[in-house]
Amino acid sequence: MKKIICAMKMKLLEILQREKSSRLKGGIYHSTQIKLTYNTNRIEGSQLSEEQTRYIYETNTLFTEKGQETANVDDIIEAVNHFQCFDYMLEIAEEPLSEIHIKEFHRILKSNNLCLKFI
Repeated sequence: MKKIICAMKMKLLEILQREKSSRLKGGIYHSTQIKLTYNTNRIEGSQLSEEQTRYIYETNTLFTEKGQETANVDDIIEAVNHFQCFDYMLEIAEEPLSEIHIKEFHRILKSNNLCLKFI
């Protein structure tokens, strides 16, 4: 059973890496980028909708929801950083997790965050 689970994990990793390289739209990599970023950032207080997160990922631009005139810049930056962090995770997925990796995750996630510049 353990070998089957390990094989399934490797297959998923291969699919994610292949779809990332091919820039396949609508696959598991595309969907995971959007859903993981939206849900993680929402837990952290982001006001972006899932549709706005998808739009940022697909077009590198933003639209505001009807009745919403503004969007928080840090929410946008953190979404973009999260996309980059997921890509980094795929790059190092076969390496043992280390303190260096954890610090790099944090650096990627918090880079260009305006709130941190005023602390």
